Amino acid sequence: MNVSKSAPTPFGRALRNVGWLLTGKGVGAVLSLVYLALATRSLGVVRFGEFTLILSTGQAVAALVGFQTWQVVVRYGMAPLKAGDGAMLGRLVRWCTALDLGAALFGCLVASVAVAVLRVRLGWDATFATEALLFCFVLLLTFRSTAVGILRLHDRFAVGAMADAVTPFARCAGAVTAVLMHATVQGFLLAWAGAEVLTAIVYWTAAHRAAPGLLGWWRGAQAAPRENAGLWHFAVVTNMNASLNAASKQVVVVLVGFATGPAAAGAYRLAYQLSQALTRVSDMFSRGVLPEFTRAGAEGDKRDMTTLFRQSTRLALVAGGSICLLVPLLGEPALRLIAGKTYLGAYPVLVLLGLAAGLEVMGVAFEPVLLAIGRAATALRIRVASVVALFAAMAVLMPAYGATGAAGATLVGSAVALILFGRVGYRLARAG
Repeated sequence: MNVSKSAPTPFGRALRNVGWLLTGKGVGAVLSLVYLALATRSLGVVRFGEFTLILSTGQAVAALVGFQTWQVVVRYGMAPLKAGDGAMLGRLVRWCTALDLGAALFGCLVASVAVAVLRVRLGWDATFATEALLFCFVLLLTFRSTAVGILRLHDRFAVGAMADAVTPFARCAGAVTAVLMHATVQGFLLAWAGAEVLTAIVYWTAAHRAAPGLLGWWRGAQAAPRENAGLWHFAVVTNMNASLNAASKQVVVVLVGFATGPAAAGAYRLAYQLSQALTRVSDMFSRGVLPEFTRAGAEGDKRDMTTLFRQSTRLALVAGGSICLLVPLLGEPALRLIAGKTYLGAYPVLVLLGLAAGLEVMGVAFEPVLLAIGRAATALRIRVASVVALFAAMAVLMPAYGATGAAGATLVGSAVALILFGRVGYRLARAG
């Protein structure tokens, strides 16, 4: 007798996707604690702060100018993929790649200005400033968002997990090498830059193997906006949305260093990095669930989308609440274990950033469903409101409380985002 197995539900497929993503990121999270410990203990407070400022500047610029082309590929590539129209899909992919390249080149100009300002403010010499700028160029030019989109569109999350794992392994190996060669800021910058290059190579190679006919030169790419209604609007809105979310967090690190010096920036970055180990779960869930929302939308299955949204939200609330409870308990032992007693003063910052991370995890399902149903502009308005709240709170809190005030402002911004996304999500759930 044949026993047929029922097809996995959208929520089941989303959890499978997240599982693969977390396989790579889980290994990365463990290794990140290793290389973070190596950097904090070997560089010392001030030099780690300088490394932090350069790293955060490069990441802030990359987040600010970079388009979320992986979302574009998933959103607009699903229909031609289902229809078997490889030519149309290839034009879309090439258009996205060109968009990534243009954004990276523009980012190099922005980074040049940012590093020049930091050089004057912090008294860097010409050699150090040049090395910082070159590092920023590497971060910008090793773009891979379109390659990520190709893998996710073709449901190659396992391959993506392996590609993701390259970064922490390479950073860890580079950090060990830097320490053995008498740790310097330049040594750690070289390690991080090498990891970015290797990861980009692996991602693009994997994307080519997954869909060899999609990559190529510019030919036909200019037709993509005509073939995909609303393509530019979606690309710009998702860029602004992601830029406001990611770049604002990195900008806070830079502002802390600009206002209070490298040592405070280093302490804030350490706490931020530890809190990001928690929000990484949120990011991975968002990336894993978006293709399923998009697939349900493309098939016109409103019931599947509503069920997926409700199940995702329940899971996110439990996970986010757990983070809010665990961070105050485990924060101080984590700081002591990873960075030593020198950084215990960052504990209040870590608690506030950890609570903010918990709130972000609670709202993880709201943004993907808005993007999938074509309401990216709504997500952008909510993100703008949360960033305005963040910087308004910083203006009030940071002059009096320094890095702790900046962390408190981050918590305010996350709370505003959760409240506003929650209101929209509640209406969507009721409508379903």
